[in-house]
Amino acid sequence: MGRRSLLGLLAAASAGSALGQPRRDPPPEVADPRSSHFAFGPEGRQWRILVGLPAVPPPAQGYSVILSLDGATTFPHFWQHRQERAAQSPVILFAIGYEGANRRWYDLTSRAMKPIAPILFYRAPPADRLTGGREAFLAMIADQLLPELALRYPLDRDDMTIYGHSLGGLFVVHALLSRPGLFARYAAADPSVWWNAGESQREAAAFVAGVRAAGGTIRPGVRLMIAQAGRTRQNHPHDPTALVRILSGLGGLEVLYRPYPQESHGSLVGPSTGDALDWHLKR
Repeated sequence: MGRRSLLGLLAAASAGSALGQPRRDPPPEVADPRSSHFAFGPEGRQWRILVGLPAVPPPAQGYSVILSLDGATTFPHFWQHRQERAAQSPVILFAIGYEGANRRWYDLTSRAMKPIAPILFYRAPPADRLTGGREAFLAMIADQLLPELALRYPLDRDDMTIYGHSLGGLFVVHALLSRPGLFARYAAADPSVWWNAGESQREAAAFVAGVRAAGGTIRPGVRLMIAQAGRTRQNHPHDPTALVRILSGLGGLEVLYRPYPQESHGSLVGPSTGDALDWHLKR
């Protein structure tokens, strides 16, 4: 069998095993007076911002915040977990979804690059998906959305967690590496570390080198949780433990690695959102 055929079979087997994994049914859409949403952004390119108020009044410093990406999927999970685990906690839930066209590939990625040489398990984005909008999306969150939310609700801007899964997890890692002071906690579930042939690892290594050159400590300190479904496959392009190894030991950055060997990529959102909530509450 030729090398090209072997690569194709290996890539197909990897993709097929991931796509064939069972998915858990998501919780039903939230129907509660404390749940609402509003459109945000320019006409024709609006996001749907979902809001889940807690059952208790805000403390003097304001509500702590969990902001999740892919809101249509993640918001019901966070709502259900909060109801079951922390019904009386002053945690407000926000999630970013889409009004109309789903632009998540554009919002959550850097510009797609072709590898310099053939790389095993390299994945290209679908041909019909635009990429490369993550800097604008992060700027929107930091400079427009969070200030708007703080105008609408009493928030503790020093006590915020951002959560993302898959491409959303990749974006969360990038947000940490580019704006480490924006959130107190960054939760990345199965981040798409295969993107651009391991771009996140190169970005993490450059971040560590920059912090060490500037004194060796992130101030104020931040926390990172990386969740992984399935079995650990070290040195595999889809294995996020490389990020854990690169970032662990950096002053001011607490890294928590959470493996979920019994979960698939598709089923990870449920348990990882629950653990992210617990992690947030243990601040």
